Amino acid sequence: MKKEELFYALGDIDPGIVKEAKDYKKHGNMRWTRYIAAVACAAILFGALVNIPTLRKDRVEDVPNPAVSEVISVKAQYPKITERETGFEDVEYNGPMEWMRPLERNNDTASANKSTVEGGYTALMKELLASGDENTVCSPLNIYIALSMLSEITDGNTRAQILAALKANDIESLRKNVSALWQSNYANDPSFTCLLANSLWLNSDVKYNEKTLKRLAGDYFISSFAGTPGSEDFDKALREWTDENTGGLLSEYTKNMSIKPGTVLELLSTIYYKAQWVHDFSPDLTKKESFHGVSGDSSVEMMHKTEVTNIYKAKNFSSVGLSLYESGSMYFFLPNEGRDLNALLSDPEVMKAIRFDEADKNNIRAEVAMSVPKFKVSSKSDLMDSLKALGIRDALDPSLADFTPLTTEKKGLYLSKADHAALLEIDEKGVTGAAYTELAITEGAPVSDRKESFVLDRPFMFMVTGRDGSVLFSGIVRKI
Repeated sequence: MKKEELFYALGDIDPGIVKEAKDYKKHGNMRWTRYIAAVACAAILFGALVNIPTLRKDRVEDVPNPAVSEVISVKAQYPKITERETGFEDVEYNGPMEWMRPLERNNDTASANKSTVEGGYTALMKELLASGDENTVCSPLNIYIALSMLSEITDGNTRAQILAALKANDIESLRKNVSALWQSNYANDPSFTCLLANSLWLNSDVKYNEKTLKRLAGDYFISSFAGTPGSEDFDKALREWTDENTGGLLSEYTKNMSIKPGTVLELLSTIYYKAQWVHDFSPDLTKKESFHGVSGDSSVEMMHKTEVTNIYKAKNFSSVGLSLYESGSMYFFLPNEGRDLNALLSDPEVMKAIRFDEADKNNIRAEVAMSVPKFKVSSKSDLMDSLKALGIRDALDPSLADFTPLTTEKKGLYLSKADHAALLEIDEKGVTGAAYTELAITEGAPVSDRKESFVLDRPFMFMVTGRDGSVLFSGIVRKI
């Protein structure tokens, strides 16, 4: 197939773009093959994106002239946001209004899949939140969506391990779960914002599977970028896109983001969240008090309020949920005296508490006097060991990983990077949070003819790792 014919086969591409590219080839100032691939990748995603049934008013960005831009992009169109004519506080509630009905239907769909999704959430939290003395934070939903995208570009046992980690029976049910999560959570309102975004970062020298890219674009609302991994333009575009979609809250982590040379593809998923309490904390009641942390006491700004609400009294903890405008609630879990905080990560009562069953005898209606510290917690984690512990192993091994749905051009592909960063902050008004998950697919290093020697005839260090990568022993041999 000629290069010109390839453009038309990929979607409704403006013939002028093809002519510009064709004419530009004659000048010989840039590598023709790279930009044909870049525009082709963008064209694939353009053709998929324009067929999404429920879209915002935003139009897909036109593919720029390859002679002008190093990074070629196609911007995703996101689920249509149901708008309302009045503010929540101005409405007398007499049953669901028209603008609420689509939201309720989406919530019902999401609730029907909740049990399977919660299994994935629980597994992720258990791996990421357990820590000795450090604060930890993660976005289970964000990681769930990122790993779902990873499953779309894998096959065989590699995909099966990802599905098992996410507690999904098959790829079709996982797609339904992700669709429901998007439709029920995506929102942009003065009192509640929950913006989800995904992106593909494509190596313009690689030929990709058109069907897989269309699937990702259609089901995951992906923006696509094609360029040269390792170039400053590509890294800058990556950082700017991530900052834009996380409200700039994670800039301390994004400032060092980069796509290494030789990367075949990167998947990036983000979430930005901002919600107001239904009942604010009065700033007048906030005062300095002691917080008894694991490293000793500290002075913090403690917020106070009293309201009639439900408190969940379980064997190992007590829990209170504070309602958020048009969102869900923020739940706080306080372990009972003598109980291990990390043990709550495996306690099935935790999920029961957030489901809120009035018939549950542990739910007690009471006037609750609350003292809640203002706090801001953020962290960045390398997910590799956590993925191994969840059973996702083949994707990390170039000799076992199956990325054939992504491309058959490259061999020995594997997941070379899995980073997650998150932030959450609360004050008297409400909750703000952001997170991203970055997954990189790289080609395994080829066998080298280079020869080296390794002679342990002077002091050395050692480590012994277990089957899951844990360091079982380590030491330094200074004399024998």
